[in-house]
Amino acid sequence: MSTKLFIISTPIGNLSDLSDRTREVIKDIELIFAEDTRVSRKLLHHVGVSPHKLISCHKFNEKSRFKELHEAFEKSMDVALMSDAGTPLLSDPGQSLVSEAISLGFEICAIPGPTALIQALVGSGLPCDRFSFEGFLPDKEGPLRRHLQELAAEKRTLVFYLSPHNLLKRLDTMIEILGDRKACLAKELTKKFERYFRGTLSEIKLDLNEENLKGEFTLVLAGKSREDEVKVDISDDTVSTFILDAHHKGHSVKEIARLVADTFKVRKSEAYSRAVEVIQKMKD
Repeated sequence: MSTKLFIISTPIGNLSDLSDRTREVIKDIELIFAEDTRVSRKLLHHVGVSPHKLISCHKFNEKSRFKELHEAFEKSMDVALMSDAGTPLLSDPGQSLVSEAISLGFEICAIPGPTALIQALVGSGLPCDRFSFEGFLPDKEGPLRRHLQELAAEKRTLVFYLSPHNLLKRLDTMIEILGDRKACLAKELTKKFERYFRGTLSEIKLDLNEENLKGEFTLVLAGKSREDEVKVDISDDTVSTFILDAHHKGHSVKEIARLVADTFKVRKSEAYSRAVEVIQKMKD
């Protein structure tokens, strides 16, 4: 019988979300790798389990835990991996440990359970058929802006984890770079003060105050749509130069409008108005 590494999903707030299967697995495990042993010990106490060994495994010591993993495999000992809350590896440590376990020959058994990103996504009201999980955004302004610019053309629904620190400023930066899109900000999921803020980013920002800015947040953001595409700034000099070049080549205003609409992905009516404006300004 193969030696197993169980990836254990734990409640993100409500302890009642711990599945019966998880309880049964935990009771039989002799070694548990935990992101924070203090947090996991409280959960195990709640379940009524006292493992033979509970050791820390976080982003600063994960690779140093390979020794214990190797020893467990040599003894054909099943082990488990737990993060503080939710599903391990999703913005949590464990990727290196799981990869090492696979290379050793462990059978990987992921036990389904809570994760804030799915909870927020399905409760958001935004499309769930295709989405991109972006985890936590960069802390510094420069990397943050570059990261958001890379996502500007993404059409899938986007999911982010946000801390209350600088949350309002983050929303402002998103509005500036991505536009005032539809969104849902989920707060304290599965907990007593769970709440969903829905609307555009600017509308959500208006609903936030000093009192409700406390807690853990997951932001679900609509991907780029056709409506976003038509918001291209056609007053840009590049567009003006394009229009004048087409005019000098003998194209009619109607033809120029079609070319501008196709090239810059804007409405023909807007392209037509802009073409008329640029050509008239040139004549004046």
